[in-house]
Amino acid sequence: MLIPDAKQYLGRHCAVTFRNRHGDEITKDLHIHDVTFVPLYGAYLIGDVEDVSLERVTSISALDG
Repeated sequence: MLIPDAKQYLGRHCAVTFRNRHGDEITKDLHIHDVTFVPLYGAYLIGDVEDVSLERVTSISALDG
């Protein structure tokens, strides 16, 4: 997923599905606070519970309509 694609979810409550470091797919409900580029690490989705690398995100779906 790219930064412009993820920015449409800013400020929304979403179900984010991503792969962990072992390759297992995980889905978490997050309130998306920011999407940013972290030098040396790449693009990140900043949530209320967890921060997720956009390289690992497989899907995002809004839960608040």
